[in-house]
Amino acid sequence: MAKNGYEVKEFVEPNSTKTHRIYTYNGKPCRRVIMDTRLCKQLAGYALMEKDLRSATVWFSEIDELRKGEAEFKGGKVSRDRKTYNIVKGLFVAALTFYGKCFSKCEGRPVKLERNQLEERFRIVHDELIKLRHNFAAHSGDERVEFVEIALVVPRAKNPLVLPNLYRELFQPDLMIVKPGDISLLDAVEHARQVTLKKIEFLSKKILEEEVFPKGREYWLKK
Repeated sequence: MAKNGYEVKEFVEPNSTKTHRIYTYNGKPCRRVIMDTRLCKQLAGYALMEKDLRSATVWFSEIDELRKGEAEFKGGKVSRDRKTYNIVKGLFVAALTFYGKCFSKCEGRPVKLERNQLEERFRIVHDELIKLRHNFAAHSGDERVEFVEIALVVPRAKNPLVLPNLYRELFQPDLMIVKPGDISLLDAVEHARQVTLKKIEFLSKKILEEEVFPKGREYWLKK
């Protein structure tokens, strides 16, 4: 993609996932220097988070497509349309996991998003998403978002040959349902992505102004 004369082309090695990038300016090759300063590591962390949030928006958009045209959802958090909602659940868990990762301390990422960076109107949905991430997507927690009750069913008939039976009553959400008029899950994730993009823009400018420009063009060409 060309940007102010710059263009990058990606090449993937055959029978491999290794990717190479070639940079040009007005069609001529450029020098590529890997930066590993503290600010650059922060920028890399935000870039990873932006990609995670972008993936989550794709999955929530796909959920919206799968649920188009269905009757008003009155059954709480579990649908009887298992074929569709098994897919919805998979997309929802994936989106929850990636969203929650951006607000958690991760090895390899020196930065993370904080709740107070979000506009106040998005925080209620954020809190619900994080609760579901902790108590459902990542592991079962104390909130009983998912649970199983073991029910003993004893026939009232006095026939001694009819034995009691055990049933496993499983409760597990397919999706977090948002009331009409409330902030959607997609909008909440997109807002977090915009926060990340602003951090990326800020750090990119700071790195260029403080670490790159002062050393001059010739310094970097010799690296």
